Amino acid sequence: MLLSYHGAAQTTRDSLRVDSVGTSQADSMEVALLRTTSQYRQIELLISAFPIDSPQLDLLPAVLPVNLPLSAFRVSSPFGIRRHPIRKQIRLHAGLDVSARSGTPVVATAPGYVVGIGQTTDMGLFIHIKHAFGFETYYGHLSGVCVRPGQLLRRGDEIGRVGMTGLATGPHLHYTIKKNGSLVDPYQFCFLMRRRWLLYQSAKPSAEGMSTNMLSTTPIPNGSKPISSN
Repeated sequence: MLLSYHGAAQTTRDSLRVDSVGTSQADSMEVALLRTTSQYRQIELLISAFPIDSPQLDLLPAVLPVNLPLSAFRVSSPFGIRRHPIRKQIRLHAGLDVSARSGTPVVATAPGYVVGIGQTTDMGLFIHIKHAFGFETYYGHLSGVCVRPGQLLRRGDEIGRVGMTGLATGPHLHYTIKKNGSLVDPYQFCFLMRRRWLLYQSAKPSAEGMSTNMLSTTPIPNGSKPISSN
């Protein structure tokens, strides 16, 4: 299902720096390391060296992939080895399943461009987005999309709606992150912006340029993954 298109961002790939990051700033050791590392902990340590308004932070997948408040954010199945709920096989779950009602808006978690829109037996209707530093994100089981291949996106742009296409026992979003072609656990990246802001707050009483709305969509993890009972 194709929803109405959003207006495409009036910009270029170069201005988003999706392809050019690390070439125009090749003298930055931190930027070079961000391009090569695939470990979340290393990425978190690297960005702690950046100022709160650093453009590098703005390019990373760093917020929730669904437009939900913190109180409604639930993970029904985490990244890792599990017994498939339908196929009944032990296999790697290559992403994060976020419980949400059908029709809940799904958003891009970082600036990028739409590589493609497809449909598979397992993932159902999905969107593939490419970002800076070798990051790619996938959003599956969608009921509809509102972007097209090649479209440029900003963080927070709506790209589709939660559904249960493909193999699904109920409506949810399957969210996958790849870094330089390798799968990584998306969970901690959902809170990366919030973590960075908290680090900044610990050093300075008030953070300039951080909107209340942005903080409300980047919740603080409580130390354990919230798992729904469904």
